[in-house]
Amino acid sequence: MNEEIFIKNNKSNWDKLNSYVARIDKSGHKNLNSNELRDFLYLYNESAYHLSYANTHFPNSTTSNYLNSLVGRAHNTLYSVKENTFKRMFNYLTKGFPKRIREFSFFINISTAIFFLGFLLSLVMVLINESNAYYFLPKDLVETIDYSMESKRQWDYALMSSYIMVNNISISLKAFVFGITFGIGTIYVLFSNGALLGGLTALIYLNGNPTVYWSLILPHGILELSAIFISGGAGFILAYHMLIPKDLSRAHSIILGAKKASSLLFGIVVMLIIAGIIEGFFTPLGLSPSIKLAFSFMTLIILIFYILRGNK
Repeated sequence: MNEEIFIKNNKSNWDKLNSYVARIDKSGHKNLNSNELRDFLYLYNESAYHLSYANTHFPNSTTSNYLNSLVGRAHNTLYSVKENTFKRMFNYLTKGFPKRIREFSFFINISTAIFFLGFLLSLVMVLINESNAYYFLPKDLVETIDYSMESKRQWDYALMSSYIMVNNISISLKAFVFGITFGIGTIYVLFSNGALLGGLTALIYLNGNPTVYWSLILPHGILELSAIFISGGAGFILAYHMLIPKDLSRAHSIILGAKKASSLLFGIVVMLIIAGIIEGFFTPLGLSPSIKLAFSFMTLIILIFYILRGNK
């Protein structure tokens, strides 16, 4: 069969396939009914055969190039279903993120343990000798801390919320990125922030009101600290793949580790945004400590349920 006859016999079907591709690109697969979808699949398979035939008998011809483009577009239309961005985000937050937390719980538990090791060491040392607080806390903070926890300064809630979000996202990203130092930087970030919180807590127990203190820390702290623990876990995932590539080359192992770790990042950022909003808008409210602690307990229960039940 010569090229002209080949084109004459099949051009109408190629045009029809091309029109289907244009419709799907514009309005999605739902724009075709069941009969049209079957027709689309038939024309796609037929055109793929025609492409093979043209490459064999008319290589480097206009016909071969045209069919290559047509079949390629039809293939992409068939196998790359466009999903609504909001739907992808919703599915990730309700299913993907909690699943990833459970999958990488070993690394997240290590991260949590290192943070609380710093917290407990600092707490005990400052309780034994208050001057040890200078080892863990900035001098200005130790000397100017308001132990009454009752600042008369008027808060700019929106500004504070924005600042808190940026600061905590920065800490979490450091815990993740410093995994590239074989985990040493991640250990430092987790331990030092745990020690800072432990030293501050000890000072409050020695000089202030612990109930008021926890009512100011925990409402946002449940989500905030959990996000930092998960970030540390992500850093350790990266470090693990750097140190133990197994059957992969070290470069490929690092890439795999980075993909696994980065799958947690969007969820971490969302957690920190929520924590920042709570700290900026809820924590400063003139509610009793008991109400704020009850809110904290409710946040913890919801978070546990979210992690354990997500995607089940």
